Amino acid sequence: MKRRFFLPAAILLSLCFLGWGSVGHSIISYNTILSALPQMSFFQSWASFLAAHASDADNRKSSDPTESPKHYIDIDEYPEFVATGAIPQDYDSVVAVHGSSFVIDQGTLPWAILNTADSLRAAFAAGDSNKAMLIAADLGHYIADAHMPLHITKNYNGQYTGQTGVHSRYESTLIGKFRDQIVYDGDSLRYIDDLPSYIFTMIYHNYAYVDSVLEADAAARAYAGNTQDTAYYNKLWELTKDFTIGLFRGASNKIACVVYTEWVNAGGSLSGVAASRENLPSGYHLSQNYPNPFNPTTSISYTLPRDAHVVITIYDALGREVQTLVNADKSAGHHVASFDAGAMAGGIYFYRFASGQHSAVKKMVVVK
Repeated sequence: MKRRFFLPAAILLSLCFLGWGSVGHSIISYNTILSALPQMSFFQSWASFLAAHASDADNRKSSDPTESPKHYIDIDEYPEFVATGAIPQDYDSVVAVHGSSFVIDQGTLPWAILNTADSLRAAFAAGDSNKAMLIAADLGHYIADAHMPLHITKNYNGQYTGQTGVHSRYESTLIGKFRDQIVYDGDSLRYIDDLPSYIFTMIYHNYAYVDSVLEADAAARAYAGNTQDTAYYNKLWELTKDFTIGLFRGASNKIACVVYTEWVNAGGSLSGVAASRENLPSGYHLSQNYPNPFNPTTSISYTLPRDAHVVITIYDALGREVQTLVNADKSAGHHVASFDAGAMAGGIYFYRFASGQHSAVKKMVVVK
């Protein structure tokens, strides 16, 4: 059953004087509460604050010249992304190849998320609740930006496809008109073992929706004969509603996961709740891969109650072994393995988790 969370009236009133994009960010930040664990008692009181400060990072753009590049990455300007679907995760490595001017010009969104997560961990470790909340608000903004497809492409405003203005139409006006229909539930919270891979995989996944937004805009314009009236926006929402709500849901959950991870990493406590690896879910557990269906990458997460040797094997629909994804000793806690099916045919596959006497199998679908 879906749970609906309404923003407090004071927050909505304050947003009347801001752009509709602020409403979208506030919905995403407030709904992080849907994925929070009971152990995170401090987080229950953060939701309204995170929503009210969700656009602080946007508001700094006019006074801080270093802020704007943190909100986007034109990832398809990188030749290695066009060729392989990925870029180096290490900032210094990317700069060594392309130069700092190129990297900054294309935007630094993934590294802004990683740097802000580091700052959040430091604030948790210091027990500074006020600073942690402000940093978490910025973190939420950047992660939400990474879930807006037009923030991760050089064609950010449709300027290369004759669709100039699509950015505002989709991100701001559309969300403002249909915000009451943006209803979703939470998702499972997990500890992120490899944060850089998690963030870059998230961006690669969301990039797949760039064409979906542009195609929907073109279809809605053809249907309505313009991009201004109610017929256009009704059709645009009809065509984008499902994946847009999915992006909102994913953003809210991932913000909560990153906050949770850094809270655990800090080993500290706010509201008197100890954060340690003993707080992580107990027992062996294999999660459904996300996203699913997918193309070309997906993440497979699993939980270990103790240190153990883990083997994850990929099989095709006929039961033939395709790849050994993991074959290593792993520590107790949550882990995420990234699987790239770029060289594989579309269809049904299975992945098998085995650790000692424990095993599990799940199905996944590659879409080509």
